[in-house]
Amino acid sequence: MNPIAQLTLILALSFSQSILAADLSVADVENKISVKQTEYDNYNSSLEAQIASAASSEIELSELRQNAAIADADRQASLIEMNLQYEKVIDDPELDISQFMKTYAQAVRTHKMIKDAITDKYNQWQDELQEVEQMQVSKHSLLNTIEGLKEQLNSVRIDRLYQEFNRQEMVAVSHNISCDKDETFGKCSDRGKALAKQKASKRFLDSIYSGLSESAEAEKRRQTSDASVQVLRSEVAESNFSGQGNFNVKMNLELQGNLKRSQGCELLGLDRRYCVNFKANDAIQVAAISTLPMATDESVMYELTVRSNVFDDEVFINGVSYGSTKLQVMLPSGEHDVEVVKRGFESKRQKVALSESKTLKIELARSQYTFSKGERIQDILAGDIAGPDLVVIPAGSFRMGDITGVGLENERPVQSQDLKQSYGISETEISVKAFETFVNATSYVTEAEKQKGCAAYEDGQAVWKDDRNWRSPGFVQNADNPVVCVSMHDAKAYVDWISKASSQAYKLPSEARWEYAARAGKETDYWWGEGVSTDNANCGWCGSQWSNVSTAPVGSFERNDFGLFDTVGNVWEWTTSNQSDGHSVVRGGAWNFAPRLARVSTRMEIDSSFRSNYIGFRVVREQ
Repeated sequence: MNPIAQLTLILALSFSQSILAADLSVADVENKISVKQTEYDNYNSSLEAQIASAASSEIELSELRQNAAIADADRQASLIEMNLQYEKVIDDPELDISQFMKTYAQAVRTHKMIKDAITDKYNQWQDELQEVEQMQVSKHSLLNTIEGLKEQLNSVRIDRLYQEFNRQEMVAVSHNISCDKDETFGKCSDRGKALAKQKASKRFLDSIYSGLSESAEAEKRRQTSDASVQVLRSEVAESNFSGQGNFNVKMNLELQGNLKRSQGCELLGLDRRYCVNFKANDAIQVAAISTLPMATDESVMYELTVRSNVFDDEVFINGVSYGSTKLQVMLPSGEHDVEVVKRGFESKRQKVALSESKTLKIELARSQYTFSKGERIQDILAGDIAGPDLVVIPAGSFRMGDITGVGLENERPVQSQDLKQSYGISETEISVKAFETFVNATSYVTEAEKQKGCAAYEDGQAVWKDDRNWRSPGFVQNADNPVVCVSMHDAKAYVDWISKASSQAYKLPSEARWEYAARAGKETDYWWGEGVSTDNANCGWCGSQWSNVSTAPVGSFERNDFGLFDTVGNVWEWTTSNQSDGHSVVRGGAWNFAPRLARVSTRMEIDSSFRSNYIGFRVVREQ
């Protein structure tokens, strides 16, 4: 079985058995990840060897062509010499020219042999290039399988923590207190019992933390956790007063850990999306939830004070303007989105979780390009056709690459980039409707429609489907969905057309421009923070209605701070690159790829002619 067929079988089994299997333990999933990571490392080595083999074949082909030129010159020289000898035979019929004929015949055979070798070597080289392309796609498929297993690992970690923490236990405790002089026996008794309950609860909570499978990780965040202990039942086994005014009590208590799933994510430092749903048929969890008190803090109000380093700014809280700083406002407990804006300065936005009154100090930096918040531009194309909506991106500097240190090797090293000119970029990925306008105006036929169709990600691998193209990608889409099944060449054809139709300079974004616009001033993995959370984007296992199903209509989620939609997930986007060793690079992740592959610095190198139902593009316009 060849390497491609082997990988196909591996990926199909890994996806169907590893990702979709239910009720696995943490150890089971960790073992599967270890196995798949080993397969990925070995496969990566095979890919590098295949690339080297193709390069070697190309060199050998070049050498054969040089030899063919030499052999052809020898053949020509032998032919000329033989013809000269034939002319001498006319004057001297006894002359023996057989050696010259043999020399010519040998030169012809040598030339033909080299030409045949060239044909064989060329076919070998093309086969190796095709296998490299397929292996490149399969490599990313295997990586996505690994990331899917990591998603499953975090879910089962939370399941394990939830069950370990919310256990019940009978605890016996003894406590002795001295009664105050002015305290009645009844009050002293009640105080003793209350302290005994607190003592038992503290011991029980300590034992829960020490007994967790991830005790060390949980202890790091214990002080900020709202996890607690609930007293289900208590009874006094023995109590008495001593002659010195002391009260002694022995109590038996039934205790239960009180950890909500959302608190579990916080305790392990995981994104809250792993704690959104739980298995309703899990008897332990259902019993725990049914006995725990429900917190209702919506009526609690806290004071938020907002200050900034500038005057005449404007403060938006949850999208509503509250005026200028210094601002003091009463808000209900919970998470709030705060943004401070001033013309001529970079706006600053952050989320604030209110569980107490607090002061927020905002530092605004002066912008290198002054434009109104949310400014957009749009070109009118020939025939009064509206071009894509563009957002102006200011000039500026940023750090590009794996800033957080959790990325892949091809995202390193982190490099400082200085973009000296502002530019416009389409606020969404190019939609089916926009691409159809281009096709209708030019009668353009995409590469998928010409041959081979379009690849789809099925059972852990990219599978080619002859009947799939941008009109029919394998899932239901409408005019507002991003166009997919387009190659880099198709995207450039659209760019060339819109440049001509608008008399403006359009192009595909460079990697630096794409990442700068996608980061929107942030150095976190996603423009809203470190974790992907739930329903912030359309990527695999990201909690939206489209995740692992299809693309979402463009603009279905919030804009980033530069005003762009869908820089995380939905579809990978074609970019131009100087670092890809002959391949093109797609950025941003997709609806069927894991969240870790949708980080702002993730790069996927791929052949320019490749097209799939998870790759699209957006465009840039020069100022």
